[in-house]
Amino acid sequence: MYKLPDRFGAILAVAFEQSAALLILANPEHFRPEGRIAFKRCPRFSRRVVAEFCLRGAKTLGLIALIPIFAAQIFGQEAYGPAISPEAPAEAPSRDLSSSPRELKKLPLEQLLDMEVTSASRRPEKLSETSSAVDLITSEDIERAGVTNIPDALRLGTGMEVAQVDGHTWAISARGFDTTVSNKMQVLMDGRSLYTPLFSGVFWDVQQTFLPDLEQIEVIRGPGATLWGANAVNGVINIRTKSAEETQGFLLYGGGGFEADGFGGLRYGGKVGDDTYYRVYVMHQNSEGLPLEGDGMEGDGQITQGGFRLDSKPNSEDTITVQGDYYSGSFEQLHSGDIDVDGENVLGRWTRQLDRDSSIMIQSYYDRTHRFIPGVFEEERNTFDLELQDQLRYGEHYIVWGGDYRLSHDDIGNLGPSLAFLPDSDTQHLVSVYAQDEWHIIPDTLYLTAGSKVEYNTFSGFEIQPTGRFTWLPGAGQTIWGAISRAVRTPTRIDQDLAAPNPAFSPPVLLPNGDFGSEVLVAYELGYRIKATNDLSFDLAGYYNDYTNLRSVEPLPGGKFTIENKLEGDSYGGSLGMRWEIANWWRVDGSVSLREINIHKAAGGHDVNNGTGEANDPECSFNIHSAMDLPCQVRFDSFLRYVDDLPHPHTPSYLTADVRLAWTVRKNVEVAIVGRNLFDEGHPEFRQATSSYEVERSVFATLKCTY
Repeated sequence: MYKLPDRFGAILAVAFEQSAALLILANPEHFRPEGRIAFKRCPRFSRRVVAEFCLRGAKTLGLIALIPIFAAQIFGQEAYGPAISPEAPAEAPSRDLSSSPRELKKLPLEQLLDMEVTSASRRPEKLSETSSAVDLITSEDIERAGVTNIPDALRLGTGMEVAQVDGHTWAISARGFDTTVSNKMQVLMDGRSLYTPLFSGVFWDVQQTFLPDLEQIEVIRGPGATLWGANAVNGVINIRTKSAEETQGFLLYGGGGFEADGFGGLRYGGKVGDDTYYRVYVMHQNSEGLPLEGDGMEGDGQITQGGFRLDSKPNSEDTITVQGDYYSGSFEQLHSGDIDVDGENVLGRWTRQLDRDSSIMIQSYYDRTHRFIPGVFEEERNTFDLELQDQLRYGEHYIVWGGDYRLSHDDIGNLGPSLAFLPDSDTQHLVSVYAQDEWHIIPDTLYLTAGSKVEYNTFSGFEIQPTGRFTWLPGAGQTIWGAISRAVRTPTRIDQDLAAPNPAFSPPVLLPNGDFGSEVLVAYELGYRIKATNDLSFDLAGYYNDYTNLRSVEPLPGGKFTIENKLEGDSYGGSLGMRWEIANWWRVDGSVSLREINIHKAAGGHDVNNGTGEANDPECSFNIHSAMDLPCQVRFDSFLRYVDDLPHPHTPSYLTADVRLAWTVRKNVEVAIVGRNLFDEGHPEFRQATSSYEVERSVFATLKCTY
């Protein structure tokens, strides 16, 4: 018997912590002749109980949120300055306001809702008028949350499923299908794709940047494949950093404390001539490992990263950006050697603004990644990408079109008896063209959007991913939108080329399948946004997703198995977000999300996991955030989060709180104390079949200096 290691990095947990193929290999005694894996059915909340709990929780949160009102009576309204007049004109914020925490927090609600996002249409548009379920996580939100990494920042998004698995691995998705190697989210940073053709997911442990340089994270919940391509099935995460012009001077940021090892970084921004700005940074982060549930053993980690960005505007039409990063780190494993990672990337982008509604962009990047898991796996991947995009206005038509070519080459070392990729070296090509037309049928009232992306990829050939959308603005402060879209999750190396055990050591039981095809989604969405008053807004979005050709593990004669497309299913749910400016010094925002996922065997399918291997999602989750700007340059933020239980394997629900108290000692110095997961000493967020870790309570201090 070939016992698999507890982890093989974020990828190979799919092989298969969640899909049972390697559960069979690691624990053959659990395999039943009738072709199923023995799983205990874990009790879950019924819909009635979930709904009742969420309702009671919302009421409780409302009462908690009202407590600070008494502070207003004590301090007096004048301590916080005059209230914003409801009749004050709403002006769209400028670009620098959208990335400056000190200015952003002063904006009234109506201006915040009219901030620009680019992910939904690949062109700037008002957040309030997008025909997608879009969240905007600003630099202000990230700073006030006191998070130290991008995965924790994503918890701030409505409906985002973020669970920490161990000291360096996260399960992240939207609208379900969350596993340790979630493969239905397209993730980008400054236009560079972060997903890997190895498993269509993201190695979140190496997706770092200097957090004070983040401008915003735009999250699309729902398909975005027409513009962003394959794997933008359940959503798109677009991480954007500030321009070099906005990050001038020195900035020192760091911290550490109880159950939170030290972290810190330094950035300097300067200017060359009248039109060229640059910045350089270096950062280091020690991550204290999570304790093994019931054991207490931990595996620590550390990563060091540096980089640069240059922005130049040689004339009024042209903008040039060049940026790059390098990182190196290691993560301890409890029962084997350290995981080593390193990589670098460089990106160049030229944009010409032809007129107010017309521009052309050419972008290219190179990205190298390397990951070594002792005794299991080693991969070095080199990726080159070239993209052209043009946007123009023709009458009442706003047209975006473009094309992309990507080459990705990997060299894989099959190091141990557990598994192998065959062949051990491969080159993948991706060629795509896309076009989308937003037609303003009734200006400022009714828009129709239609478009499609056509892709060719090495694994499955040609794919077509169309969408049709509408946006209706029936009255001031109201938006009704809907969409029907098709998206695919294309095959990867793990779907078509994985064999286990390694044939060099023993005849494989799991056989490669070069005929594995794309997973397909047809999604139906409907949403409603309303600014009820100048200080209160709501955002409601619902969806129904129909999935076919989902991944399954099929038995073959002779006790062998292969990966095929013989699962199907559907999911439905919705989310409600709220933002309330109680006063010009106090804001409360929150959201609640409900989801239901049903996966079953397709005709002729015999999935050994009975459809339980591709998703591990809560039925209900909610969060609420209170942000207060108190006298004497003090800011206080509190967060309450609830996540329902997970079924496969069972992970208990949890309710936890985070707080941050920050004091601006002087104009350029801020100190803060942050407490996270305060309600208990530790709890698992995502159990695995072979091992589970607990996320611990932590308290730490931070210091930020600018000069």
